[in-house]
Amino acid sequence: MRNFKAIIFILFLGTVSAMPAYSNDIYITQSGAGLNLDIIQDGQNNVAGNSTTAVSLIGASMNYSLTQTGNTNILTSDLEGASASIDMDIIGDGNDVVLNCDATGNYSCDNWNVDLDINDSGAATGDSSNIDIDVGTTMNSDDSDVTLQILGDSTTANIDIDGASSPVSITSTGSTNNFQINVDGNGDSAGHAVTIVHTGSGATYDVVQSGAYDSILNLTVNTSTGAAADVDISQTQ
Repeated sequence: MRNFKAIIFILFLGTVSAMPAYSNDIYITQSGAGLNLDIIQDGQNNVAGNSTTAVSLIGASMNYSLTQTGNTNILTSDLEGASASIDMDIIGDGNDVVLNCDATGNYSCDNWNVDLDINDSGAATGDSSNIDIDVGTTMNSDDSDVTLQILGDSTTANIDIDGASSPVSITSTGSTNNFQINVDGNGDSAGHAVTIVHTGSGATYDVVQSGAYDSILNLTVNTSTGAAADVDISQTQ
């Protein structure tokens, strides 16, 4: 495709020791529109970018798919570009997920679609996961859609969305899970809604919504085991 310009650097690092501590590491820097990126990592200590060297994807109309299977997975991605579709499936314990999109003078973060599943298949417990999703900081990210499906205990998730018409949907099953959700920006009749369905014990939810109009929260908490759920809600205009 003539309109596709991409620079991709991929580095695979493997470690071998007396004990089988497998490591799959990928670091990518890509610039250009029309990217289709599929990553599959199977083993222990999977890394797709880290806190010092994130996977960097810049350009419009991106499709980014990642599957990690194994314990102690690390995913760190910095993205810039409108009309991105991001699909991530992570199976294992000790997951660390950081996903950021911030607009620049050349690219926005509008029309984002993020789908993150952690142990949705039920094959593993998915305990002790940390999730940080930040969409729109310098400039708003309009018409974005973030969906999380989480199966496991002791999950901590921070979700910060700045932009109009940007719904967030969370389905969580497990105990002692902690979620902080901040959605800022004008909504409309179809957007700026947060939907949460939680099943388990010991849930903590802190939801902050602000904007000119249409802050909608749909919350279902099932604590059949008897443990209390702590829910704080703040809606301002």
